[in-house]
Amino acid sequence: MKTFAFVLLAFSSGILSSQAVIAGPHSRGDSEEYALEYCRYYKTRAMYAGRKARANQGVARYRNKALVRWARYNACLKENGWPTQYRPPTY
Repeated sequence: MKTFAFVLLAFSSGILSSQAVIAGPHSRGDSEEYALEYCRYYKTRAMYAGRKARANQGVARYRNKALVRWARYNACLKENGWPTQYRPPTY
C-alpha cells in the first residue's frame, strides 16, 4: 500500500509540475504569442472591413475604413518586431 501511495504521489506531482509549463504563453512570461494574437484582432477587423468595401465598391467610407485597419494591423506587427506580412489591398 505504501508503494502504491508513493507511486501515486510521484505521478500526481509530475503531472502538476508539467501543467505549469503547458499552461500558456503568459505563465512562461513569453509575450510574443500574446502580441501576435493581439495583432490578429486587427487582421480580423481589416478582413471584415475589406469584405464590406468590396461589396460596396463606390463608397469611399468603407474603402478608407478597410485601408486604415490594414495599416493598423501592419503597424501592430511592426511595433512587436514581426515583419509586415500584408500590403493593403486595393478596393
